[in-house]
Amino acid sequence: MTKLANKQLDIIIVSYNTAEYTKRAIQSVYDQTKATDFNIIVVDNNSPDNSVDVIRDNFSDVILIESKQNLGFAGGVNLGAKAANSDYILLLNPDTIILEAAIDKIMHFAQEKPEAGIWGGITLNNDLSLNPNNARARLSFQTLLFSALGLSKLFRSSCFFNHDNYGCWDRNSIRKVDVITGCFFLTTRKLWKQLNGLDDTFFMYAEEADYCIRAINKGKQPIVSPNARIIHHGGVSEANFSGKMIKLLKGKAELINKHTPRWKQFLFKNLLLIHVINKVLSYNVQVLLKRDKKSLLIEWETILRQRHSWLKGYR
Repeated sequence: MTKLANKQLDIIIVSYNTAEYTKRAIQSVYDQTKATDFNIIVVDNNSPDNSVDVIRDNFSDVILIESKQNLGFAGGVNLGAKAANSDYILLLNPDTIILEAAIDKIMHFAQEKPEAGIWGGITLNNDLSLNPNNARARLSFQTLLFSALGLSKLFRSSCFFNHDNYGCWDRNSIRKVDVITGCFFLTTRKLWKQLNGLDDTFFMYAEEADYCIRAINKGKQPIVSPNARIIHHGGVSEANFSGKMIKLLKGKAELINKHTPRWKQFLFKNLLLIHVINKVLSYNVQVLLKRDKKSLLIEWETILRQRHSWLKGYR
């Protein structure tokens, strides 16, 4: 594996069938990052589209690693990290756009708060409205119960009922969090090596939560800066809703397998199942009321039918 020149930062992007998004993400890094000396490493997960050609033709300075199989997000990042040689590593999704020197700002923030070990910023939707999925709390009885009962959605602005997404936090202040989302995720290479990178048991989703939990166990404290802002489109490599949700639920089940005492695992996984059952019931009612939710009902029914697969996690 080729080693890069030692700079301040290595940016790792894992692409899968996202040619135009990846191109925009890389261009935004170059356009908006002037105070940080960086490398960009793109790992292409055997994309069926023209991602490799688009990256190679447009960005001669990018280190392009072509995987011969789809390694998932964690596996792809770990492959890219083998080439990393800088003090910091930034995980950046291909469906993001860097805004207003966000990378320079998060690097400055990391140097102000070196004890954190993991740093994140704020994610926005394409219309620049807030996307609150930049950070979340670790899985607990409270977060799973209120999600299963629909209370976290009903009371989105409550930090009690929606503690999972820190509902009462307006994202305008610095905050210590349990988990920083992997779409814009800065860590030190020293910590990365101590933790042996991401656990590639997690094919997709929850791998960053696992990394954060392991970092916290070593005395680190993930923290978010309100000044580093990006656009995150979300889910562009997974067009199928049920497919995405099944991977998401598998990731949560695997977190439960790895970080929850055995006596709690049955309870926590059944709360995941109740969440899905309640979605099916809710959309059945909406179909009966002729609210045109048939397609979503079919997706959730598919997820429920495959529960024996995703409840096991990724192992």
